[in-house]
Amino acid sequence: MDNNSNESKNTNSENNNNDNNNLEDTCNIFTTKVKSLEKTSPASLNSCRSLILNRKNYLVASDNKLIKLNIELPKIEQKIFSKIKGIPSPVRLETSLGREAVYQTGLKHEIQSLSLSADGKVIGAIDGIGNVALYQFQDDFSLSSKSIAYQSTDTFVEIGWAGCCFNPTNSNILAKTQFYNKKIDILDGDQITQSIGLIQNPTQISYFNHERSSSPLLAVTEFNQLKIYDTKQPPSSACIQKFTPSTTWLYSLGLSTNQQGYTDLIAVGGAGRTVSVFDTKKWTNCGNWKNCLKYEITSIQFSSKDSNVCYVGGLDSEVLAGNWDGSSGVDHFTGLRVDSRWLGISKLKDQELLFGFTGSSSVYWIDSADKLFQSTNVKRPSPIYTTSSKENNNNNNKKKNNKKQPKPTDLESSPKADKVHPLKKMKTSDGQSENTDEI
Repeated sequence: MDNNSNESKNTNSENNNNDNNNLEDTCNIFTTKVKSLEKTSPASLNSCRSLILNRKNYLVASDNKLIKLNIELPKIEQKIFSKIKGIPSPVRLETSLGREAVYQTGLKHEIQSLSLSADGKVIGAIDGIGNVALYQFQDDFSLSSKSIAYQSTDTFVEIGWAGCCFNPTNSNILAKTQFYNKKIDILDGDQITQSIGLIQNPTQISYFNHERSSSPLLAVTEFNQLKIYDTKQPPSSACIQKFTPSTTWLYSLGLSTNQQGYTDLIAVGGAGRTVSVFDTKKWTNCGNWKNCLKYEITSIQFSSKDSNVCYVGGLDSEVLAGNWDGSSGVDHFTGLRVDSRWLGISKLKDQELLFGFTGSSSVYWIDSADKLFQSTNVKRPSPIYTTSSKENNNNNNKKKNNKKQPKPTDLESSPKADKVHPLKKMKTSDGQSENTDEI
């Protein structure tokens, strides 16, 4: 009896250790509904309406409203795994765990994009015609309205996607662009200090620091091109680099920043379903991850722990982690799917926390997102063949090889003119057929 009890204790302890290892080796996924929203506005295909302020505070946008979520993610004691190996099912959080606050921005049209300054204190929201509203992030519970930074005076601008980003060295300087307006406006306070005309329609915009530039540069995706602008140059010569990685629309733009604050890699993706990565030191293409998703790529985030890994969000409901050079062999069958299409995915600076907002008013958190990649980067074992299967395969091959093949006829073995082929039959004068040679 004692031996049996000891064995059962040992097995229980082993199971507990295995469960703990499974909990630690996989990411944590949470979800809840935004109770302040009955329904969400659709926005544009390439809009990003989710933002992480810190590990407790998050922002989403719908129509012309901002909703701030204050919630602390709990510790998971037990995980239920989905059909995809290594990816746990989302843990549904009760709405009572967090607080929500709704802010009316005063913008006239639907918010298209949200951005955060480098110091994490100023929030920018831009609507469909290019109006910008700024908010000051004060504490864990409130935002203070700073001002409407810019009110568009163009009365004939068609409503569409718009984006804005803060200068990383000066949060008072902001760059904005609008899909149909085809220009970049640089704002210092509420004044436009510079305008740069664009040839194609812009789809994403982002400031970044470069080690060989005294001032931040702008990365802009225009139709199927990635262009780099130096705003210190005159508008006619502001474009200093241009790449054409695709023949179709680019919808997403991601930056990988090193510990010194300089951007080493720029990734773009879109309708071609390929992530193209460019090295900012040599200004060359250094890798492509082809056909990583089933539908268009609308979000790219680089991992802070491993710059060779990126997180990719799709048009419908996919999010996937893998090597951007395509070496991991990961495809859309190994990713996480949520309840509806993404309206925005953002990442916390220097941490592996993803936050996303979907069209069904749900929000998702993926904590320790680097383990989302580890769970899919499993080497498949090579097929094991038994001796019997090998023998069967060899026998089958022998049978195929031993089949009688027709022998080619040469001139010597071919029938002569005075000799008739044995199978040839000729009719006699009686009308009966007979063999001319004996068989």
